[in-house]
Amino acid sequence: MKLTTLKTYKLEVFFLFALVILSFFTLSGNGNADNSAASSGGTFWLPSTVMQSVAALYAVFIAIFILSLQSNSDSTNSIANRIKPPLKIVSYTAAGTIYFNGLILIVFSFGSFSEAKMKVLLVSSLISMVLSLIAVVYTSINLLSNVSGLKTSSEKLAYISDLLRGQEGNPVNPLKQNEKDTQFCIKALDDENPEVRAIAAEALGQARGPEVEKALLELLEDKNSRVRITAARNLGRIGTENAAEPLIKRLAVDKEPVFRVCAIESLGNLKDKRAIEPLIKNLDDKVPEVRLVAARSLGILGGDKAEEALIAKLNKSSPELQKQIILSLGNSGSKKTAGLDSKKAAGALIRKLRDKDPELRKCAAESLGKLENPESVDPLLECLDDTNPEVRNAAAYSLGTLRAEKATDSLLGMLTEEDSELRITAVYALGNIGSRRAVDALLKTLDDSNPWVRRYAADALAKIGDQKATAPLVKNLNDPDPEVRWATAEALRLLDKQNSR
Repeated sequence: MKLTTLKTYKLEVFFLFALVILSFFTLSGNGNADNSAASSGGTFWLPSTVMQSVAALYAVFIAIFILSLQSNSDSTNSIANRIKPPLKIVSYTAAGTIYFNGLILIVFSFGSFSEAKMKVLLVSSLISMVLSLIAVVYTSINLLSNVSGLKTSSEKLAYISDLLRGQEGNPVNPLKQNEKDTQFCIKALDDENPEVRAIAAEALGQARGPEVEKALLELLEDKNSRVRITAARNLGRIGTENAAEPLIKRLAVDKEPVFRVCAIESLGNLKDKRAIEPLIKNLDDKVPEVRLVAARSLGILGGDKAEEALIAKLNKSSPELQKQIILSLGNSGSKKTAGLDSKKAAGALIRKLRDKDPELRKCAAESLGKLENPESVDPLLECLDDTNPEVRNAAAYSLGTLRAEKATDSLLGMLTEEDSELRITAVYALGNIGSRRAVDALLKTLDDSNPWVRRYAADALAKIGDQKATAPLVKNLNDPDPEVRWATAEALRLLDKQNSR
């Protein structure tokens, strides 16, 4: 027999070798021993039971094997190549166990062996049954994975991981295209492995539909916190108003801080007003991250109650939470569709312009620009003299957003600042205000050393619409920076359009 042939039949060679060893061990060294027949009289049942049990297990395995053949849609050759190895392993294990226990019965019938060997044989009989049981059960599970497309937990994990990688690398969502993959992930939510449930929930976050939403909602009650967190986060992406109430209920009882953070973020994204009261309660949560995200979501939801709760907490919180509340007040008060009066929010933010913390002053200046409240103009003008450049920058930007013409002179003065960020913001704000008094100063900034200043100067001159800017702008068509050249060409196009009216 050639070496290659031995390699092909290595399982068979190992099986024959094992049988020879077992036979030698069982049949050798059997001498006359006192009372051996008497002591073995009550032990015949054990190897006999093992033989019958293994035979029954093997019959169950064959039934599963046939079921796998019948349920598989692949070709016969493909099936045979895939399940031949496990079939051989189980068959040899069962045959070897039955053969070994048959030998033990024969030896026991002789009654000529030592008590020590009898005990060894009985223990070996039990071990052989355990090995057969493991082989049958493990291989049966693998065979069952072929029935109706079922997979083991590890296979599900690998398959869904590949799906997620495909979603990251492809702008077209695979789960939206392939209903089969969506259904596979929904079924995987019932897997006993929490890692499988979590990754399946993550993949479903890229799908849509009432069936997906229902499946994720059921996961809010999952015993594993990671699964609940993933479900809560993805409900914020795909959920409808139906998701708000279950999220609110779970938020009230869940002790996992990360879950509460994700649930609150999702409630903010869902924009369901029923979440306002629960989120207000979470402004007092023991965990700082929960309080921060509650303030952020209240700013997204808006409403009188949300605004009042945020103002009440403004001066009673940590600097980090105060910063988030200030930003949220800007978002909440700027929602014109909600019909809100922004005076309360504006008043609270104006007071924060005098805070000792420059970061809070800067945030207050930014938020006041979003409120579009005319009462904010004078306090913001005072901020243009702030010692902190970031505060001055935020105030200048907001004055431009508010189109406060009375800020023109102060902003013109900022065009000479050494800080290029301040010059850029001043140019942008002057363009928004649109005062022709700024044209001459803006024409000078077309030669600024910073390309972003030159670019925004072109934009600002186009917004103001003074035709005397045309000739200076033409010179900048040769600017070394491509962004400046593009902005200049666009500015000239707009000026020409205005001139042709």
